[in-house]
Amino acid sequence: MKVKDEQMPLWTLPNRLCIIRILFIPLIILFIEKGLFYVAFILFILAGITDGLDGFVARKFKLTSKLGLYLDPIADKLLVSSVLITLTYHNLIPLWVTILLVCREFIINGLRSFYAIEGITIYPSISGKLKTTLQIVGISCVLFKHPLAQQVGLYIIYIALLFSMYSAVNYITAIFRPKKQTTDGG
Repeated sequence: MKVKDEQMPLWTLPNRLCIIRILFIPLIILFIEKGLFYVAFILFILAGITDGLDGFVARKFKLTSKLGLYLDPIADKLLVSSVLITLTYHNLIPLWVTILLVCREFIINGLRSFYAIEGITIYPSISGKLKTTLQIVGISCVLFKHPLAQQVGLYIIYIALLFSMYSAVNYITAIFRPKKQTTDGG
């Protein structure tokens, strides 16, 4: 076992909030499957709040950790992907949208993991964070189960898809952009 290379304890409040977000996922799915969309809506909103809250607490109280750096995006992706897939199963979100969004997450997280092994940290971009926020808002509207809210939610998810593809292209081009070679006159 490797020696821990940071002094921050593993179970900080932000990391606990990430774990809570992950634990909400089966409950949200269960309530969707039981047709209790309003309960799923409330739990999803609470899970979305933990997403914003964990980052705020980590920065405000200097509780950032390496675990949190990787756990937070994983919790986000698990939450959003699993609910998207469930809503697609119920014909509330088009399959092609879910496939594009979920595939993007696998590709970007795979690249992040690969570079993490190499000791390189890839931080979330502003467009990536906006994408996640739009996904959470859009999914919440769909879960509200009112026809107008669902239509608005679907449009928001389409906008999130645009940000998702934009941020994916930015990540990939930044990763594969050739390094500039410097000459030192010798």
